[in-house]
Amino acid sequence: MRLKALVVSIGLACLSQNLAAQTSNATVGVAPGTRVRVKTPTLVAPLVANFLEQRGDTLVFIEDGRGRGVWSFDLAQIDRLETTRGEVGRNKKAMQKYALIGGVIGLATGIIFASTFDPSNGNRKYSRVQTGIVAGLAGAGFGFFIGSLKTAEAWTVVPLPKQAPDLSAGFSFGLGRR
Repeated sequence: MRLKALVVSIGLACLSQNLAAQTSNATVGVAPGTRVRVKTPTLVAPLVANFLEQRGDTLVFIEDGRGRGVWSFDLAQIDRLETTRGEVGRNKKAMQKYALIGGVIGLATGIIFASTFDPSNGNRKYSRVQTGIVAGLAGAGFGFFIGSLKTAEAWTVVPLPKQAPDLSAGFSFGLGRR
């Protein structure tokens, strides 16, 4: 009976050590050379780089731009990994920004025009409010059109593999005699 308990205990100890020693063989579904954006808590801004390779649980990237550094992050460090879908037109932020700028310029131009010029009929005057509103709407429409021509890079989230919990942490095993 004692021999049986000893064999079972040793088998369980070997099994738990074996599970703890295994590394995650899960791969990220990103091909080498793909342009990615990496968000981690250690970086101030997201890293835009090219995916180089995966070494075990570590992802290696080559930075775009002037720095051209090589970055490596453990899968547990990465909050979000995204791949590019390319340049996409009809950028909502750009349309809103340019419409606002065009509206303000149009409003100011309309008010200045109504204040400065008089119609050919000497009995009438331009209404500053109405002229400003019409010119502001025209400027906003023009700005919206210009903003719709701007493109922006679109990103797709890549699901990261789940990390296997460390089973050896806080686990102890002992043999004793009675």
